[in-house]
Amino acid sequence: ELKGKQQGLQEGKQQGEMLALQRLLAKRFGVIPMETVTLISQAPLEDIERWFDRAIDAKELYDVFND
Repeated sequence: ELKGKQQGLQEGKQQGEMLALQRLLAKRFGVIPMETVTLISQAPLEDIERWFDRAIDAKELYDVFND
């Protein structure tokens, strides 16, 4: 039961971070391409957090995801 609860909390956090990143990207760069939305929705939390940090200073959308 505890393991399921922890997994639910993790999924909730990931969902929240994903939506926050999409909102930030839309605010900074306008409409987000569907490929980018799909990439974000399938990414692990660590990637989403890294992209969020990059999105704050990125000059263009490409810079956020360019590894």
